Amino acid sequence: MTKWRMDILGIFVLIISCLGLSSALGVHLSDLQQDLAANGSVVLTPLNSTDAFDVSINLSQSTVNNCPSLKNAESMSQMELLTRLTAGCRYDRMVPPAVYKDGEQVPMDIYARFYIYVMKNLDSSDLQFMVQGLLQLRYLDPRLAFSSYLPNRRQPIMGESELKKMLWVPHIFLRNEEDSTVLGTSAKDELTSIYPNGTVLTSTRLQATLYCWMNFQKFPFDEQKCTTILESWMYNTSLVQLHWETNLPVSFDKQLQLTEYNLIGSLYNESIRVSNSSYMTHGSLEGNYSIISFTVLLTREVGYYVIDYFLPSIMIVTISWVSFWLQADQTPARTTLGCTTLLSFITLSLSQENDLMKVSYVTMSEVWFLVCTIFIFGSLVEFAFVNTIWRRNNDLQLKKRTTKYIVKSTFVPNLKRHRRHGYRRTDSTMSTMSTTSMDKSCGPNNTVITIETPIIIGGSLSREDSAISLDEQDETSTSSSSDSAKEKPPQTFATMTPKEVSLWIDRKMRFVFPLAFVVFNALFWTLVYCL
Repeated sequence: MTKWRMDILGIFVLIISCLGLSSALGVHLSDLQQDLAANGSVVLTPLNSTDAFDVSINLSQSTVNNCPSLKNAESMSQMELLTRLTAGCRYDRMVPPAVYKDGEQVPMDIYARFYIYVMKNLDSSDLQFMVQGLLQLRYLDPRLAFSSYLPNRRQPIMGESELKKMLWVPHIFLRNEEDSTVLGTSAKDELTSIYPNGTVLTSTRLQATLYCWMNFQKFPFDEQKCTTILESWMYNTSLVQLHWETNLPVSFDKQLQLTEYNLIGSLYNESIRVSNSSYMTHGSLEGNYSIISFTVLLTREVGYYVIDYFLPSIMIVTISWVSFWLQADQTPARTTLGCTTLLSFITLSLSQENDLMKVSYVTMSEVWFLVCTIFIFGSLVEFAFVNTIWRRNNDLQLKKRTTKYIVKSTFVPNLKRHRRHGYRRTDSTMSTMSTTSMDKSCGPNNTVITIETPIIIGGSLSREDSAISLDEQDETSTSSSSDSAKEKPPQTFATMTPKEVSLWIDRKMRFVFPLAFVVFNALFWTLVYCL
């Protein structure tokens, strides 16, 4: 009888020993993605030996790959294709793509484009402005290339925020932002496109309130430069570098309208910022970080200010000159006119300055305000001056009726010059006494003549009676005739009353004030538009 013998016990012992070894090492076969494969042969033993079959089993270890295959990519849906492309065995969204050139790793280039829909709320008091636009970032990620799996496909894989969460995207932030948000109604307006060669294009529609450091020295004729700065947050220049697109990096909507400013153009720039322990801009990270920026050039529309501020202020200053056509004694009319114009102009100026931020330097509007105030206040001072002259009681003695002597005599009054042949008070007294004594001593046959002559005392004009005998008169005439040959004849003086002087000053101011104001306007507007 043939005896069959199979070493089944040995087979089970071998399998159990393998399982036990894996358990002892703490490694599961499923985790190692391993399986056991067996093959064997049956050999019949000779007849002279014990009837038995010799069974041999060979165990081999094989590895099973669980990474999803992309061989049948044409039959896959877009979501399935994307899921297999971003599987953990192929793609790590925490690590930026590596770019190699000539066998060495080089920084990845990210190209940006900004399309601006709206610009508004350029607030001078807060130094801010609001912008709405579309920000596009383009970069190459070779790990997402699927052209080798789908050679006939030319369309990109497109998706919204869910697709973006599956990919590595650069972290770009607005450096001078006060507030920003991604726009959208039911969902955020984000679009991500993956092209067959691995190019990734992300589009985000956002709204941001940005700081703009304005300069108001020429306000309201100023030109402002408001800058938007985009900067890499996490990765320095050894991994990521930002660039503007070569074609239309910054563009504006054709229907973009600004209320107070006029858009005249834009500038864009690329630079590098250094972050270290003394100048930290990126938290605890140190290094060189790539920056791209664009500057919007704005000029203020001056039509509103010309119509509502400059023209009314010119009219108010002109009205203040009406007082020059009123007599100096009309105090109520000229005082009311001057004070009313001054208060009206101050009120007009305050309404314009309320919207302007308080700055430490002098602006052009403040120069205009100061000079116009001086002109209005000057008309009040001129009235006070001519009114004071009007109320004088003494006439002015002038060498000539010219501006030089009138002004000199007005500010330094010297009403009557001493006559060269005047008499002193003591001489007059002595003359009177001698005449009186002569009147007593003379008889009825002698004739005495009494002459009334003016005598100047202390610069004031008075009249006294003095009696001069004919003998003294003859002696005086004889001495004066002998001196006339040696001395020049006395100079004559012109006389102006205080009223005439006041009217003369008013007539002059009717031309001086407008002429000075015209000269100031010529200098002011030349400084505004030529410098």
